[in-house]
Amino acid sequence: MVATAVQDPPEVRAPGTRRSSWAGAIVVVVAFVLSRLAVAASGVRFDAGPLASGFQVLELSELRDDLLGSLAHLHSQPPLFNLLIGLVLRVPQAWEESLLRMVYLGAGLALALTVYMVLVRLGVRSAIAVVLTLVLALSPANILFENWSHYDYLVILLLCLSVLTLQRYETGHRLRHVALFLGLLAVLVLTRSTFQLIWFLAWAVVLVVHRRRADWKKVATVAAVPLLVIVAVYANTLRVTGAFTSSTSLGVSLAKITTFQLPEAERRAMVGRGELSPLALIPPFTPVPGYRDVVPSPPRTGVPVLDDEMKTFADGSSWINFNNLIYAGVSQAYLDDALRTLRAHPDAYLGGVAAGTEMFFRPPSDFFALRDNRLQLGAFNHWYNRVIYGVVANGEPVSVFPDVGRQYRQGPPRTAWLSVLLYGVAVVGGAVELSFARRRRGGAGSLVLAFLWSTVLYVTAVSNLLEVGENERFRLYTDPLVLLLLAALAMRWRSRRKPEAPAMTAPMEPGSLRRAT
Repeated sequence: MVATAVQDPPEVRAPGTRRSSWAGAIVVVVAFVLSRLAVAASGVRFDAGPLASGFQVLELSELRDDLLGSLAHLHSQPPLFNLLIGLVLRVPQAWEESLLRMVYLGAGLALALTVYMVLVRLGVRSAIAVVLTLVLALSPANILFENWSHYDYLVILLLCLSVLTLQRYETGHRLRHVALFLGLLAVLVLTRSTFQLIWFLAWAVVLVVHRRRADWKKVATVAAVPLLVIVAVYANTLRVTGAFTSSTSLGVSLAKITTFQLPEAERRAMVGRGELSPLALIPPFTPVPGYRDVVPSPPRTGVPVLDDEMKTFADGSSWINFNNLIYAGVSQAYLDDALRTLRAHPDAYLGGVAAGTEMFFRPPSDFFALRDNRLQLGAFNHWYNRVIYGVVANGEPVSVFPDVGRQYRQGPPRTAWLSVLLYGVAVVGGAVELSFARRRRGGAGSLVLAFLWSTVLYVTAVSNLLEVGENERFRLYTDPLVLLLLAALAMRWRSRRKPEAPAMTAPMEPGSLRRAT
């Protein structure tokens, strides 16, 4: 008789451990509530501005009056954030901002509790888990992004929920947990263009291979459902624009980090020699009329979110509609120029990557759009940056829109040097630990460790290799994962240093051990 698959036994916890875990969770909730009351008293206010001026949001009147039709023609961004906004707009208009504020507050509390639960399940003592959770939950960056109506804060909650769900799956290998994990990954792909179909597929394959001697067919079947949803969204963008993607903004990002790193005189010379198109002289995010002479105007479709050049609002103000169909062609033309620049001037691209990486390792609270609320935090923001991040410089960071003509660098004084150190330890330590686990053919917690490590690497690479200008806010996604990765590494290293203890036995669930002759 040969054992072919053994499920992990259920977790066994002493009653005192369970009581301390609940007590820690209560402390986290109380501290979160008191901190948010203090934040409100300090003058920090919920900023609904991105709903009007955000590149990512369609015209609100269209979302309110024709939600499904608008989403069916959205190509500039994945659809789920606009779906959320459209659902919020279903309530009476006077309640919209208050409801959205409650959504973000709820996300903040859920994020804090999720991080705490992940730490406890990693084996971190409850008191230490509370401290680490509050270091994150009470950070100026968390407070400021929680009060900014953008998808970033929701993305970090989704990432941390994914970690918690994968933890639960790795413990019991229940199909409902793998379904929830893959569902959360799909929601990430359909919310933020950083996360792409290939990323989802990679993790679906990992989970199928992980269960290759057990229920891999069931895991593959479960993975097929969110995969089909993602492919359907990509196919819809193909129908609208001719590009199989979730977002048509890649070319703009690459233009910023390649073509527009060149001095204007050099770009003009390359255009004159036919090496670049005239688009290389028109900065990204230019209004529609600025592109008409260099990019063919698409025919009118009769769909407002594709035809309108400006988004208009109830107060009479307006903003550029970046979902106008011309921007799909503009992005492709920018992409073509970016690839030519990369071949002709790789040094320009390397300079853009260096600038983006420098921005990435500034405090996330430095992001220009958070200035008004950041000023309300005053000395707290300053001392948090110094003590937790290791920032040397005094004063305010540059708080202007990072257009392509502006110099992004601010030098070492605004670098979060402690973050640089911790990221280095997490990345190197994670690689070493995963190599060690591979030699041992896995081990408890290896899936979670691999997800944390690979996602930190993936987001860091995508954020800094494909974009320059807003990189400090992208680190909002990875900071909680680095905290959890370091905690996971510390607990694994600690367990190897402790003397072997007698193994605790637990009753096996029915059917948990299958044998074949």
